[in-house]
Amino acid sequence: MKIIYPVIILFLLLLPMSPVYAFTLDEVNQKICSRLEDDVSRLAAIMEEVRRRQGITETRVAFGGVDTPIKSADYWITYAAEAIAYQRAQKYSSKNELRYSLEVLKNKVLRAKNEVGKVLEDEP
Repeated sequence: MKIIYPVIILFLLLLPMSPVYAFTLDEVNQKICSRLEDDVSRLAAIMEEVRRRQGITETRVAFGGVDTPIKSADYWITYAAEAIAYQRAQKYSSKNELRYSLEVLKNKVLRAKNEVGKVLEDEP
C-alpha cells in the first residue's frame, strides 16, 4: 500500500482557485478524510485476516493493556479511525490550520500502518 498523503494534501491545498477548481476547506478536509478512512479500513481488514489465521477470536485493548503486536496494531487502527472521525467534524478557517491538522492525522495513520507492518513481519 503506497501512501502519498503529503502529495495529495499539497495538491488539493495549492490548486488554483479558479471556478473550475474552487474547493472549500471543508471539501478538502472531507476528501482527504475519505482517503484516509479507506486506508484505515484496509489496515483493519488485514488485521482481521491475521487474527483469523491465528485463531484469535477477539482482542480487547484497554488503557495500558497493549502487550502484543496484534493488540498494539488494533489499538493504533482504532486510534486512527477515531482521529479521522474527529477531523471530519472540524471546521477550519485557514489553510494553515487545516494543513497542520491533516499532518497530525497523517502521522496517526502512518503509525497504525507501521504497527500492522510489525505484525506482518512476525507472521509465520
